[in-house]
Amino acid sequence: MASRTVACGSCELNWTRPAGVGEFERQAIESRPCPRCGAYTLTCPEPKPAAGRKRSAGPVRVRRPAA
Repeated sequence: MASRTVACGSCELNWTRPAGVGEFERQAIESRPCPRCGAYTLTCPEPKPAAGRKRSAGPVRVRRPAA
């Protein structure tokens, strides 16, 4: 499971959060001041997918020829 990074744009403080952060919690994090410098510049972007991995559309079904 990927994690989200919370970052301050002013002092560059970074910490990670579990990937299960919802939209409401993301907005709540971004509306708080930075615990280090007090600036209101926190961001909590979506985690980026791992490079080189493609998402599968689901299981592939193979049809066998009739005998």
